[in-house]
Amino acid sequence: MLFRSLPLVQAELWSKLGIALQQAGADGSRPLLLEAVRCYQRALDAGVTAAGQPEWFAQLQNNLGLAYLSMPAREAGDALRTGIAVQSFRQALRCFDRERHPDMWSSVRMNLANALQYLPSSHPQENLIEAVEAYEEVLAVRTAARDPVSHARVLLNQANALAHLGIFAPALEKLAESARLLAGHGCDEEATAARELHDQITHVRGR
Repeated sequence: MLFRSLPLVQAELWSKLGIALQQAGADGSRPLLLEAVRCYQRALDAGVTAAGQPEWFAQLQNNLGLAYLSMPAREAGDALRTGIAVQSFRQALRCFDRERHPDMWSSVRMNLANALQYLPSSHPQENLIEAVEAYEEVLAVRTAARDPVSHARVLLNQANALAHLGIFAPALEKLAESARLLAGHGCDEEATAARELHDQITHVRGR
């Protein structure tokens, strides 16, 4: 039993090191984030699987996706990292269940939707539609009654995707509600961002 458990002990150490590196590189430090990615991949290679350790596997995949998205885009190949992040989030969602893991499920679903908005693709409209639908699912978990600030942030992101699709009326409604909730809870900068996007859409519609 001891020898069979050693790989997972190693995986736990790699996981913890990856988290520490990712936190240290939160300002966008490419070297630290790349090393965090290597640590997560080593943890997976050590035997963390969707079948054997589903929640651990999902957390590693979510962390991988966030690390890829946090890297500053400096090279042409960096655009591929968004695609890798999307696949990592999809892998995580295979393991997190909406009913049993509502908080983690909604976090990963939100991360996926955010990544889809900026995924370089030959079919951006399909990605945006999927993102809008994903945000709608998250709103059902992160309700205004349960977590008004989080709810408002989802509305803001969803409105942005709707605006890119040219669906302006619902976007404006969601932005107005987002700004109201954010301002009411002291999130002034985010409330301003919601109002500015609202004004931009209104200007475009008025042309």
